[in-house]
Amino acid sequence: MKEYIRNGFILLIYCLAAGFALGLVYTITKERIAITELGKKFEAIEAVLKDESGKYIVSLENIRTVVSQVKDETKQIFEDGKGKVYSPVYQFNSELGPVYVLSASAIGYGGTVLVVASFVKKSDGFMLFSIRVTDYSQETPGLGAKIGEEDIQKRFYPIEPSALQNGIHVDKDANVSGLSVEEAKAKGIAKVSDVMTGATITPRAVANAINAMLSYLRSGVK
Repeated sequence: MKEYIRNGFILLIYCLAAGFALGLVYTITKERIAITELGKKFEAIEAVLKDESGKYIVSLENIRTVVSQVKDETKQIFEDGKGKVYSPVYQFNSELGPVYVLSASAIGYGGTVLVVASFVKKSDGFMLFSIRVTDYSQETPGLGAKIGEEDIQKRFYPIEPSALQNGIHVDKDANVSGLSVEEAKAKGIAKVSDVMTGATITPRAVANAINAMLSYLRSGVK
């Protein structure tokens, strides 16, 4: 009987020690993961606030000030049936006009595709200034995962408000051919079929996420 009690006590000590160790590891890794995610998010925000020459349209100091002042609580704030928009929404002032940076997701081929985008508010509507696809980890390597390439992402922006009246569409969905990349953007179309053959679902997810952000902005920023 004493042997059973002794063995049970030893097992209890092992369980407590293992539980403490796991809790400590979780606490440490949770903080590091949070720091890493915040760093990636800040990098994406910075990226979508640069023009094609690499110049910031909002000062780096202003970006850091605004980001630090906004409560970094990610939650869904809008859905249009194809895409979901998340908080926080950042607003900056620039020479181009008020700039909004927000994030949204849509379903790709393998899972969720997450997009961070910047929009400039103009007198005739919102201009899509820039985007960064920040999560496409479940998309097929060599096919949908090519959406991570910067040259492909640039086919989605910039697009003027007049071309975004009906949102943005990928060229295959728009059923157009023979247009150059710039001609397509002038019509609110992202030409990707020539560089992402057989991978329409992933760029469509990017378009859906962008359109969800547009719908949210048009509904009135809260």
